[in-house]
Amino acid sequence: MANRLQEVGLLLTMILFCYSALVAALNVKEKNLGWSKWVFTTLIFVGYTFVLPAYQFSANANVSMLPSMMASREFLIVFICPTLYFLTRIGYQIETINKIIIYTLAAVTYSYVFHYFRIDLATAYNSSDPTIKGMVTNDHRGYRLKAPGTAIFLTTIISGYLSVTEKNIKNKAFWVLTFLVCLWCHSVIQSRAGIALLIIGVIFYNAWFSRKNRINIFLLSLTLLIPIYAFAIIKYFEFMEASDGGVRYKSYMIAIETIINHPAFGFGQQSAATITEQELFWYKFYSSDLGIIGIAFRYGIVGATFYIVMLIIILKKSVTTCWTSRDVDGAINALMMASVVRLSGDVFNTLLAIKYASIQGLTHASIIIAFCAVYKIKNKRNLYEK
Repeated sequence: MANRLQEVGLLLTMILFCYSALVAALNVKEKNLGWSKWVFTTLIFVGYTFVLPAYQFSANANVSMLPSMMASREFLIVFICPTLYFLTRIGYQIETINKIIIYTLAAVTYSYVFHYFRIDLATAYNSSDPTIKGMVTNDHRGYRLKAPGTAIFLTTIISGYLSVTEKNIKNKAFWVLTFLVCLWCHSVIQSRAGIALLIIGVIFYNAWFSRKNRINIFLLSLTLLIPIYAFAIIKYFEFMEASDGGVRYKSYMIAIETIINHPAFGFGQQSAATITEQELFWYKFYSSDLGIIGIAFRYGIVGATFYIVMLIIILKKSVTTCWTSRDVDGAINALMMASVVRLSGDVFNTLLAIKYASIQGLTHASIIIAFCAVYKIKNKRNLYEK
């Protein structure tokens, strides 16, 4: 459908946001609602991501600004954050929404399997329609349908955990099957980096974040991790310079030079409707493949700093919410635990990947921010009642 389902999703998000914000404003009388904070912070963030990067690209490339604004429409998905918050404040149970999201992630994973067998991958890859062609990738691993990586990653952790802890036989069977389906998806996708991050995230969670008393181990580990990470960055650039004919290294150098010339707010957000980065810089240059340096290229040092700070804040909130929820409810929240696993790996992978600047990552981050706020209020009430 030429990606129209994404547009429908954004439209439904905006409708639900307007409904929930209006009902909350008229009916919720508690002082801790924070209506203005949730609404205007979201509007300011979306306004920034729409206007400033588009203006920067327009001024630097001497093209129209409007197409670049439209190219940033994925950021509209962040309205799901205040929407979920307001929905819980007007009466929807957070446990119900939590369950809906978990089963939706599983449904997306099953959807990938269905379409993998439905689509003729070779024909799609060679299609003259760029939308169809863009669904498939081809390299030495063969033709592969591009995957909903965030959904599969989270579902792998959630299904693995629930297949062990679930008491209901039917539910346990469902999650065991889902876990096996996730393993099959990983074998098809063959993303070494994705599998490595999943394993690293699980190790980080159990070693550092699963219990409060392990946070000291994390702080102690930082004294070793920071210099090791810095050394790894140096070695990574040396490796990139020598591999693939230096393609990735050359792209990094182009991005760094551009950042030096446009340090504060970057070069801006491109649009295929006007002129692309490949036409401006180099035919193999893709800022989206350059991790945090790519973020700095598009949004400047201000944007890159904001990205890293927000990633750390979201990780911190997720960890503390996991701890508090277990203390109050006596059980781990599978979605929050999976999010900690995901985020802890992504924090250490910002040089290579910027998951939270795309619609999948933005959706995940928005859900987690809303959930952390709701669970904080809920857990305070439960502790007070106890």
